[in-house]
Amino acid sequence: MVDRRRPVGERRRSRRAPFVASVRERFGGRTQLALAQNLGEQGMELRRPGAATDPVPLELDFELPDGGGLIRVRGTVTFERSDGRYHHAGVRFGAISPADRARIVRYLRNC
Repeated sequence: MVDRRRPVGERRRSRRAPFVASVRERFGGRTQLALAQNLGEQGMELRRPGAATDPVPLELDFELPDGGGLIRVRGTVTFERSDGRYHHAGVRFGAISPADRARIVRYLRNC
């Protein structure tokens, strides 16, 4: 069980590394671009435009700098906070291929 009294950064079960990349985000019939802020084996933080959305399943596409093509994951928003015109959203990965997960793990080891 996760201790919700601790700050979000201390609740993570795996390490996150700084990671800046464009992310195509699809949810509820909409598609928008977001900016990744960090990346971990189990999720990422996104900076996205506009108002907060209801927590719905997301599909994300992004690239690592390893040249291996798009990584496609499904996930859910675990937190969202406003920062003026933008919102920060923590996304926990759900469905991800073993090959894509292995690429993320390799990337994190080299950070």
